[in-house]
Amino acid sequence: MDSLSTANTEFCLDVFKELNSNNTGENIFFSPLSLLYALSMILLGARGNSAGQMEKVLHFNHIAEAFKPEPNDSSQCSQTGRIHSEFGVLFSKINQPDSNYTLSIATRLYGTKANAFQEGKSVIVEMMYQIGTFKLAFIKEPEMRVLELPYVSNRLSMIILLPTGSTNLEEIEKQLNLKTFHQWTHASDMMEREVEVHIPRFKLEIKYELNSLLGSLGMKDVFNQMKANLSGISPGKGLFLSKVIHKSYVDVNEEGTEAAAANGLNVVVKRLPLRAQFLANHPFLFFIRHIHTNTILFCGKLASP
Repeated sequence: MDSLSTANTEFCLDVFKELNSNNTGENIFFSPLSLLYALSMILLGARGNSAGQMEKVLHFNHIAEAFKPEPNDSSQCSQTGRIHSEFGVLFSKINQPDSNYTLSIATRLYGTKANAFQEGKSVIVEMMYQIGTFKLAFIKEPEMRVLELPYVSNRLSMIILLPTGSTNLEEIEKQLNLKTFHQWTHASDMMEREVEVHIPRFKLEIKYELNSLLGSLGMKDVFNQMKANLSGISPGKGLFLSKVIHKSYVDVNEEGTEAAAANGLNVVVKRLPLRAQFLANHPFLFFIRHIHTNTILFCGKLASP
C-alpha cells in the first residue's frame, strides 16, 4: 500500500504542475486519488502500448516492477488486478466504520479583512482565526512555513505551504517534487507548538477536462481511435477514451476543525519565545491527506479566495 500512496503523490504533483502551467494565477483544486482510481479502471481493460503509457503516467510501473510479471495480456490483467486490490485495502483504511466522515468517489464511464492576497491587488477576504497547538515547520530554502491542521480526531489533516520573507509561491512550485514534498512535510521535522493561525475562509468548485493534460504526461494512445487498445473491455475495434472530466469541491471553514495536540534537509526548527504566527494573507498551496496511510486526497492552490 506504501507503493500506491507514493504513486498517488507522484501523480498528484505531475497533475498539479500541468494544471499550474496552464492556469497561471488561478485557483487549482482536484482529487488525485479519485482521478487515479478512475483511470485505473480504464487500465483494467487496456493492453499493449495503451496500458504501458497509462502505467507510466499513473506511476504504476513502480508497482509493476515489484510484481515482475511476464509481458503478455494475462500478466497485465493480473498486475492491474493486484493494484486494484491495493486500492481496496487503502479505501478500507480511509473509510473506517468508526470515522465520522466518508470519502466518496463518483466515477462514471460513458460510451472580513482586507489583505493583499495577490501582488498588486487588494481584495476583501473573510479570515478565520484560531489559536491552538499545531505542527509547524520553518523551511529555510525556499523560505516558507508549513502548517498541519488536523480534522476529525486526527484522521485527516490539511497541510499548508505558505511562502515567507522574500520567497514567492512560484519559487516553491518550481522546487516541488516527491523528494522535496516529503522533506518539507515530514512529521519528524515539524514541531508541535502554540500557533496563532489566520487563514481565509474559502470555497472552491472546479471542473477540468483532462485529455490534453494526460496526453502531455504521456498517455496518448488511449485517446486515439486508431491506436487505442482497450481489448480488455471489448474485442471490437475502434473503442477509445473520448473524455476525462474531473470535478472537485471544497469548503474550508471553522466547522469540523479542531485543535490537536525530529531533522530534514534544509529544515530549521526555531524555538520562538512566544506563540508563532501563521498569517495566510497571500497565495499558498494546500493538501488534504489521510494521516494513517499518508495518502493525499485533495490538492489545491489558493491564489484568490
